[in-house]
Amino acid sequence: MDYVSYNGEISKELEIPLDQGFLYGYGVFETINVAQGKLVFFNDHMERFKQSALVMGLKLISHPDQIGRDCQQIIAKNEINRGALRVTLSKGLKADNLLITARENHYDRQIYEQGLKICSNDAIRNETSRLVTIKSNNYLENLLILNEAKARGFNEAIFYNTRGHLAEGCMSNLFLIKNGRVCTPARDCGLLAGIIRNRVIQLLKANHIPIEEGHYTKAQLMAADEVFITNSLMEIMPVNQVDEVSYPIGRQTLTDRIDALFLQTWGRGSRSQ
Repeated sequence: MDYVSYNGEISKELEIPLDQGFLYGYGVFETINVAQGKLVFFNDHMERFKQSALVMGLKLISHPDQIGRDCQQIIAKNEINRGALRVTLSKGLKADNLLITARENHYDRQIYEQGLKICSNDAIRNETSRLVTIKSNNYLENLLILNEAKARGFNEAIFYNTRGHLAEGCMSNLFLIKNGRVCTPARDCGLLAGIIRNRVIQLLKANHIPIEEGHYTKAQLMAADEVFITNSLMEIMPVNQVDEVSYPIGRQTLTDRIDALFLQTWGRGSRSQ
C-alpha cells in the first residue's frame, strides 16, 4: 500500500513533516475500516475527528466530504478491497497538516472463531486526563503495555483507572456479560468512546438486550459469563481468556448473537473475507 495523501496531494513517496505532530505527538487521528472498497462508519469517524481537533486546538480546514474523496482516492490507488486508512491531523508551523495512509486489516473470521486472550497490567489510567477521551497521537503508553502483553502471550491488555474501575484496553473497548445483561465501562471511567462501542450500545437498545454503562471492578470482570472487546477494525471480538480465567465463545453465546445482529444491521466489515 504505497500511496498516501498529504494535504490533498496523492503521492508514492511520503515526506514526513517535521511539525509538532511528529516531534511532540501533537495531533489526532482516526483509523477507518475499509470493507469491499468502502469506508465503514466514515461519518461517525469524522464527527469524532472534528471534536478531537477542537479539544487539541487544531484547525481542520478540509471539509469531511473532501477528506472522504481523498480517502476514496487512496483506496483506489492502493487497490484496497479490505484494509484500513489512518487519517491524521498534526500541528503545523503555519497550517495544520492532514495525512492519509493505508494499511492491512489482519482481523478475519479465523481470529474471531478462536477468540482473543487479554490481560491486566500495572499501569493506571488517569480518568481526569484531557487526552483520555480523544484519539490523540500520544499512544506510546498504550503501545508499550500492548507489547508487554504480547510478549506474555496475550493479544490485548486492560487498563483500570485510579479508583480501581475498568477503563479500556490498549486498542479496544471492553464489554462483559452477566446473566444476560451486557455491561461496559462508563465514559467517566477514563476511556475513548469507540465508534463500534457506541454502535453496539445503539444496537443492543434497539434489540431490547439489557445494556448498562457503569463502574466495574476486576472481580466483576472475572465473574462475567462472557467477555468481548471492540474497535473499528476487529468490530466485535470474543475474548476466551482474561488473565487466568477462561470464558466461553462460539455458537450459543450472547456475544455471537450480538455479532450476528451487528452484521445483519450494518453488513460485513472486518470479517468480510
